[in-house]
Amino acid sequence: MKKILLIFISIILINGFILSQTMSEPINVSNTQGASKWGQVAFGPDGIVHIVWEEDYHDKPGSDIFYVSYDGEKFSEPYNLTNSPSVECERPSICTSPKGQIIVVWTQGDGEKIGLREYDPQQKKWLPIEYISKNLGGEEAAVAADNDGNIYVIWFSEGRTYSRAKINGKWEDVFRMSTVRRSTMVWIAAGKDGKIWAIWREKQANGEYKIYYRRRTKNTEWTKSKEMNFQGASQARPHMDVGPDNIPVVVYCDVDVGHQREIWICTIDEKENPRELVVGLALQHYPRIAIDNEGNKHIVWQIGPGDYGRGIKYINNIGGSWNEPQLMPYSGGSPRVPGIAADDFGNVAIVWESSIPGKDKEIWFSSLYPVTPKKYLPPVNLNVSISINNLKTSIEITYNLSWEPNPENNEEYIKGYRIYKKENDGKFNLLVEVSKTTHSASFTFTNPQSKIQFGISTVSLSGAESEIVVFGSE
Repeated sequence: MKKILLIFISIILINGFILSQTMSEPINVSNTQGASKWGQVAFGPDGIVHIVWEEDYHDKPGSDIFYVSYDGEKFSEPYNLTNSPSVECERPSICTSPKGQIIVVWTQGDGEKIGLREYDPQQKKWLPIEYISKNLGGEEAAVAADNDGNIYVIWFSEGRTYSRAKINGKWEDVFRMSTVRRSTMVWIAAGKDGKIWAIWREKQANGEYKIYYRRRTKNTEWTKSKEMNFQGASQARPHMDVGPDNIPVVVYCDVDVGHQREIWICTIDEKENPRELVVGLALQHYPRIAIDNEGNKHIVWQIGPGDYGRGIKYINNIGGSWNEPQLMPYSGGSPRVPGIAADDFGNVAIVWESSIPGKDKEIWFSSLYPVTPKKYLPPVNLNVSISINNLKTSIEITYNLSWEPNPENNEEYIKGYRIYKKENDGKFNLLVEVSKTTHSASFTFTNPQSKIQFGISTVSLSGAESEIVVFGSE
């Protein structure tokens, strides 16, 4: 009996492990009369999914960029971000910030300019469109945001790569990233440590393209451009994500003679920048990478010709080695350019375009685990007590703070707490961040001349923060 029970438990564990390696049954996201293309995806800091795509009309000359969100139960109504059906708006990119912003960029007017639109979580609305490329054209833009909500955009135009950043609400000047060599195919990503990484490729004297990179922070300029790793053949379609160790990993195609190519990853450790073969030589395009909260790598790519793919495949290295690729259902209708994202709680999502019988291209969505919104409500049962120590020449006042976790939060998704201090009628300023197992703190001040108040917030694993609640305000 014990032997049978052990076998049964083993089967359950094995099946659970297998399920953790594969994506869910795909869902039709767009479901429109037009052709939905170039789907891209991002997770919000609360685990909610955000998806954008290009909608090509059959009865109008242009195309628009549409947006939806998904909370695991239903999709929001599609929202038209551009509303310009007579102009081509295409190839969107999307990112979010721990502040709750949603930022979308796209190419508008056949490579004429880069459009950007931002959702402001404070005002709970989409802000007006901004055109940011300053008459320098724009193709296949990508966007990233840092922990403070600063925005970084990269694009290429007429063989040159450019970048522009919006720091503390103000746009910097456009910066040229590439050298005099012809440049195309770009990406940008942000690390939790505040570093922003950008990649692009440049044409060499022998006709091959190689990938270069730079990095910066909100307070520093871009570093000098550096070679990533020039081993192998011509490098194409680079994409990048930054892992929980704050080290970026680039996925790209290594193009052999002809149309077949290998899929490689390169870890930019800025020492050796080692590379690793993931998928052998085949007719395949557009690899995309996401790194989950445990550092596992997830890659999705298109098989078949570039504009007329035959399917979408997904692979990960959960468990320490690359698992068998999964061919996604509903991906055989000329798919192209998949999107992928990972949240800070362990989930991964992919999207892609593909037609089905009787309909034009649709956007499809699948995730590694069910999508569930994550709560990060402020702590409760706040208490403050004061002790005074009279010294010969001064007075020491100690504030003893205590609190309890909010019972509506799942502690698995909580990182810790931030304690703030305010003097008189000023603003709350961050004093210290403590772990989620800490439920008290004390602060001593000598001869304070101001009225002091303390506040506290809950911080999730994604860096998202609850409202600040004030000690002694009950």
